[in-house]
Amino acid sequence: MTKSLDVYVYGMTVLSTIHRLKGPFPQADTYQEITQTTVMPGGEGGNAAILLSHWGLTTQLDGCMLSEATAGPLRAYFDRYGVDCSLLPTHPDFTGWRDIVFCDGESRTVFGWFQQHFSGERRWWTEPCAASIAAARCVALDPFFGATSQRVAELCVQHNTDYVTLDARWDDPLAQNARAIACSKEFLEQAYPGANYWDLLTRYHTECQGLVIFTFGSQEMLYQSPEMAVPATLPTYPVTVQDTLAAGDTFRAGVVYGVVKGMSAEATVRFAAAAAAVACTRFPSILEPPSLDEIAALMNEK
Repeated sequence: MTKSLDVYVYGMTVLSTIHRLKGPFPQADTYQEITQTTVMPGGEGGNAAILLSHWGLTTQLDGCMLSEATAGPLRAYFDRYGVDCSLLPTHPDFTGWRDIVFCDGESRTVFGWFQQHFSGERRWWTEPCAASIAAARCVALDPFFGATSQRVAELCVQHNTDYVTLDARWDDPLAQNARAIACSKEFLEQAYPGANYWDLLTRYHTECQGLVIFTFGSQEMLYQSPEMAVPATLPTYPVTVQDTLAAGDTFRAGVVYGVVKGMSAEATVRFAAAAAAVACTRFPSILEPPSLDEIAALMNEK
């Protein structure tokens, strides 16, 4: 079957209210000034869709249902970047996937309603579109939707479609069958407390068929692909950080771009790292998405 779609994104899409703080996030019973507020799309899936479409890939977004309050601003923003969000339904009984984020330049603190949306009787996310998965050259897959995320991965295997995911354990089929997986420090510390990351990467490499990347914020990354006999490290690109909120989302989108473009493992990780670094230089980090020229310039400079 001819692959007529570059990327199908199945993931978290929210309407984010992002506040920039004048100083560090305050302790209890103290005060901090808000210097800027922006309402814009957020979530791993929504951010990936914006970035990938901005980088010239045909992109279709799926996953989260919309509400009457969130549908208008989200659709308007995605339309601006040419993201196909026709698979996202609007439900009149849903309050919408939303969050409130406070950023101080070094950290971000998120408040939301996610647990109640996931734990209730109603399911506020869609069934994956098998036709789109079959038509896609790559799928960007979030792991947060339980059995539905697993179904997306199964459909990818069934239709011989590569997928890139994040933050899944080495014994999870979601990780084992991925073309690439990026695991964050936050996830690794929670899933494998006290682990030796070199040994853990070796286990991932043994059990998983694709590229495995461990990221540690501003510290160097570890990665290994099936073709590599030993793991490799890659330092992050030094930039003046304004916002880290979407750094991880941008990194995963960069990995997807590398897979679609047929980049080597090293080139993919370098591109993803540079994209994330550029995103960190502005606030909010993808209100103005990093361009391919900006990413290339940073890679050539460093």
